[in-house]
This record gives sequence, structure tokens and C-alpha cells, in this order.
Amino acid sequence: MSTVFLNGEFIPAEQAKISVFDQGFLYGDGIYESFRSVGGRLYQFPRHYQRLRQSAEALCYPMPYSEQELENILLMLRRRNRLQDAYFRITITRGPGQVGFQRRLEGELTCLIVAREFREFPEECYRQGIALRVARTRRNAPEAINPKIKSISNLNSLLGKLEAKEAGVLEVIMLNSRGEVCEGSASNIFWTRDHWVFTPSAATGLLEGVTRSTIIRLCEQELDLRVICGEYRLQDLLFSDEVFITSTSLEVMPVVRVDDFTINQGRVGPIARRLRQALHRDMGKTEPA
Repeated sequence: MSTVFLNGEFIPAEQAKISVFDQGFLYGDGIYESFRSVGGRLYQFPRHYQRLRQSAEALCYPMPYSEQELENILLMLRRRNRLQDAYFRITITRGPGQVGFQRRLEGELTCLIVAREFREFPEECYRQGIALRVARTRRNAPEAINPKIKSISNLNSLLGKLEAKEAGVLEVIMLNSRGEVCEGSASNIFWTRDHWVFTPSAATGLLEGVTRSTIIRLCEQELDLRVICGEYRLQDLLFSDEVFITSTSLEVMPVVRVDDFTINQGRVGPIARRLRQALHRDMGKTEPA
């Protein structure tokens, strides 16, 4: 029986209950953050906490815990669930409230943290690469929904995930309303050309992932590669040497096909492999055989 942390208490997951009037359930009025630990170390936790705080401030939520308090809760949750390398998700909603247009926006927040053992993708995916599809669904315009808010109201990404499932692929590429490459449904996108690395800029409306910023740092500091952030069309990506996507779960996942277009003759390139190795070193993780 696993343990979760709900509103200040460690309780068995089967006993955890949230009100049917919770504003997250009724209106998607909530935020979340997911991150990992490697052994007893929370990887990149200050950056994840800062992004959680940024989302909370945008929705006028008071942060229920300080960075140190939340770190202590996470490590205790890891111990109680006897996890080695853990995957955490913290969800904060506006809490129980009213139904209707004139609902109140003040009240007790709901804070739920769940943890499980991190499950890696099959090593075969990293050796052989994966296929992507270009989604029909466009990414939300940043003028409509601030992409800096990591919201549980994430229907746009869900529609992208459903398209990926329909196509039998792991992930999709989502364009923005201007037809520019933006991101995946739950990942950031990179590609290379002549030892230059390219990735969409925040101006396209993407969520600036913590892993994305780590990969940019590793490219420049560890691999001596220049990263250019900009606004690009799909053909810029298709005629590249390598394509890869990144996230907390995916790490650095190589891409060898986009729709019917083959990248690098269907072979995984060296930069994606080297970046994943560099990421593992940065995490303090033992490299797989």
C-alpha cells in the first residue's frame, strides 16, 4: 500500500479523499510540477520549486510550503514508500469551493503529492530512436494562456497525446497558431545542423521545461555546442542532422522519423547519445550498459 501526502498528512493512497467541490476537479483550477530523485538526492529541485512558485503566483495561490519544508516532505515520502529513484508529482488546487459563475476564489488550498519508482523507457528506444507525428492540434497562443503556468487544465496537451495514440507513436510535434514549431504534448524539441543546436524560443508559446534548460547548459558547457533559440518552421527541423525531444521522464530521446520523413537515414546521431550521457553524469546516475 503506497503512501501519499495530502493536506499536511501522510496517509495510505487508498484512504486519500478530495472534495467533489474541489475547484481543480470542477474547473481545472490547479497547478502541478513533476520531478525526480536519484537515490536520496532531489534532482534540480530548486528550479522545479521556483517554477511551481511562479505558477502559484500567476493564479494568486499562497505557497503552502517553503522550499525547505517541501524538500523534507518529499524525502520523507520517498522513505515511506521505500523508493530508490523516485518520480514525484505535486498538485495544488484552489481547494473546495462553490459551483457557478460567482464562485469565491479564496479558501483552503488542496495539496497532494504522490511518489512512485521512476520507470525508464526501454533502452531500445534510445538505441533505435522513435517516430513523431505532427499534430493537427495547435498549441495554445501565449496571449490566451500564459505558458509559464503549469496548469492541470491541460486539454490542449491531452488532445496531442490522443493524436499520438491514434498514430501509434510516443509523442507529437505541436505547432503554434503561426505555424511555427513549438513543442511536444509533454516535451521540448531540439535539432542539430552542422554542430549547431536549435530549439524553439519561449516566444513560440512553449513551456520552458527544466530539462530543456539543463540540456541547453550541457550543450554549451559539456559538448561545446552553440544553442540557438528562435522561431522556426517545420522544414527547418526536417532537414536537420539529428532531432531529439527532452523531458523529466524522457531525458534525451532521439527521433529518427517525423511523419513520413526520415531523419539522418533512420540512424540515432551522436549528439543525442552524448547529451544523455552528460545528463546522467549531471544527475549523478550510473550510465546503463
